[in-house]
Amino acid sequence: MKKINQSLFALSTLTLAMQAGAAGFALNESSAAAAGTAYAGRGSNAEDASIMAANPAGIALLEERQVTVGGGVVVPKGDFKGSSTVTAGGTEIPAYARASENDEFLNNAVIPFGYFSMPIDDQLSFGFGIYAPFGSSTDYNDDWAGRYLADATDVSVINLQPTVAYKFSEQLSLGIGVFATYAEGELSRFVNPGSPGDNVVVEGDDWAYGWNIGAIWQPLDTTSLGVSYRSSIKLNLKGDATGTGAAFGGGTVTEKAKLDINLPETLEFSATHKLDDRWTVMAGATWTRWSRFDKLVVSSDEGSGPVSDPLPGSPAPGVITYVQENWKNTWSLAIGGSYKYNDQLTLKAGYAFDQTPVQDAYRTARIPDGNRNWLTVGAKYELGNDWTVDAAYGYMFASKVKIDEGSYNDDGTPNDGAGASPAYNLQGEYDNTAHVFSASVTKRF
Repeated sequence: MKKINQSLFALSTLTLAMQAGAAGFALNESSAAAAGTAYAGRGSNAEDASIMAANPAGIALLEERQVTVGGGVVVPKGDFKGSSTVTAGGTEIPAYARASENDEFLNNAVIPFGYFSMPIDDQLSFGFGIYAPFGSSTDYNDDWAGRYLADATDVSVINLQPTVAYKFSEQLSLGIGVFATYAEGELSRFVNPGSPGDNVVVEGDDWAYGWNIGAIWQPLDTTSLGVSYRSSIKLNLKGDATGTGAAFGGGTVTEKAKLDINLPETLEFSATHKLDDRWTVMAGATWTRWSRFDKLVVSSDEGSGPVSDPLPGSPAPGVITYVQENWKNTWSLAIGGSYKYNDQLTLKAGYAFDQTPVQDAYRTARIPDGNRNWLTVGAKYELGNDWTVDAAYGYMFASKVKIDEGSYNDDGTPNDGAGASPAYNLQGEYDNTAHVFSASVTKRF
């Protein structure tokens, strides 16, 4: 096979959370306490140790040692209606055309997290967190219309973050976290219309490192303002591309593959204000520099091999995949509130809007992202003996989006099917929704 015209390993890493969390491939599910208010105020409202994932300064406001453990359960629903075509030698081949309706391709997922925080003295605090900033599990039907562009994706990403915060005064706290990120994924798709069982599976992993920094200012006893910045992360993913079927000599062949990709930096603003002894309101805004994600290039880590197998004179020998993305920078906005019903029970609700970074002309089957709206409710219950339980439910409904995805040559030019490689085109509409359940337990000691 000369080349694989759409992302294999690359897009598995970047579709990480398109259905469960924030827009693009960001994931919000790192705190059940903040989930009830749609993550409004998550960087200024220090309810438990999970605040370090959003704003490391927050642990300076926690007066006791504590452990918070929990997770989210994502129950998504993805519907696709549309059709595909295959063009070879400049001619569309009707026998290879496919149509799909109601192709449910999203899998349920569990997203765990855990945090520890402790004050060293009246000013200095230390914390450690384990959480998943990205993660996804998708699986289209094997005979769906876009089977030559995307099939299955299974990706896990985990952050390990030590955190230090310092309370300079009753008004100002600063914090910094340094995190190690581990990513692993497996991705597959079909590759040969002339031999429908032929497929490629790509696996890979990598460690990367980054940091986040934040501040919380409390101008009044009733008001907290937070700002935080998370650095970009450079992943140098390496793994195996394995091809099976007639396109690969009738057997199974393996080739080393690699991808360099930068995950974008974010800047987040957060506000929390107590109206009285019972009512509290929150707001938040996050800017993400998605414009870093302009293209994906997956290449052979061997120069060339039995999966990439470039033809003599190929404009980019050794390139397995080239996909143009051209994402744009985005904002997400959230508002929320809580009501202290009594000394044990606090009720919460929130709304969030996530702007998609995907431009209509560059939407892909692996990232059929659209603008998202979130409605959430939640509750906090004090069990006594320094035990607290948080629970939340969120409903996400994304805008219906159109797709008109074509394949690319290995030099980044659109593939019109006139050359040696078949050209694939997918057209249709996506309608994605999700239910997310979050819960955590905090023990203070």
